[in-house]
Amino acid sequence: MGCMDHWHPVLAAKNLRQKPVGVRLNGRELVLFRDGRGQIGALDDCCVHRRMRLSLGSVSGGRLHCMYHGWSYDSQGNGESPATPKMYACAPHYDVCEKYDWLWVKPTDARAEFPALDVAGFEFAGTLYHEMEAPLEIVLDNFTEVEHTPTTHALLGYSIDRMPEVETKVESTANSVRVFNAGPQKAISPVVAAVFGIHTGDRFVDDWTTYFSPVYTVYDQYWNDEKTGAEKGIRWRNVVFFNPLDAERTGLVTFAFYKPDPQGGWRNWLTFKPGLLWFVDREIRLDQEMVSKLADKSPSIEGMKLSRFDRVLGLNRARLASVYRGTPAATDLVGQGSP
Repeated sequence: MGCMDHWHPVLAAKNLRQKPVGVRLNGRELVLFRDGRGQIGALDDCCVHRRMRLSLGSVSGGRLHCMYHGWSYDSQGNGESPATPKMYACAPHYDVCEKYDWLWVKPTDARAEFPALDVAGFEFAGTLYHEMEAPLEIVLDNFTEVEHTPTTHALLGYSIDRMPEVETKVESTANSVRVFNAGPQKAISPVVAAVFGIHTGDRFVDDWTTYFSPVYTVYDQYWNDEKTGAEKGIRWRNVVFFNPLDAERTGLVTFAFYKPDPQGGWRNWLTFKPGLLWFVDREIRLDQEMVSKLADKSPSIEGMKLSRFDRVLGLNRARLASVYRGTPAATDLVGQGSP
């Protein structure tokens, strides 16, 4: 199984209307279009005739028409030439499904299962999209360790002077890597404390699992009272998909879910759903800015001095190779980054 052979969310459903739309995934350009008959087509964004971008064309009569010579295609890629009617052509096409307000694609011959999001009991807040100017490995590194949270994040994270107190545990299977973190919440303003029902010093839990077909991480984030240990405030479940656009850019599609604070009352009304999305968007933008400033964005971790929070870097790379890319890792990365 290669990089393309998984279900990837590639376009917000609301952004596909009457005109075709081009997207990029793993260095490949695709075009999506609605044929007007209830079907969504996903093809290589290249006319098989003279290689014009099909995303620059138009849709009529249930077919996608190339702007160059008028060749047209249905949602299955079956092509017709208006000048040579008996000629048969077929453009590579992909399976498409619409879920969680996004359009997902995979090759028709790929047997990958659609990622099952366990969100029972959670409310759907909406989706966000961000592009990171870094390769997949580097972006995943940032989103799967918490050592940067004191200096990067506004709300979600720990105080730098109390990082030695933060507990971190790593568990892995052949197809997943789980990281559990828990420690004292960093300083927050009284307004934020009131809105979210938490306080500086409460125990912030950041518990996530990364899967690799496709590459996505499910984050459970919640707080326990500093004194009683009881869970308090809201609970967030954010599911972030990491789409490699090419060798140097990664697209992030975030599906945000939440459980209201059972004691929240007015707080729940004030915060959700726009409030939650605003906070999640802000936190990701802070990651986006920090990653853009890296001096070296090479995916290699050779030569890095890694801490106890970085064991996950090697574990992720091993599974990116074996599960996502379908190739054996060049070296045994599982032990790299161990404290």
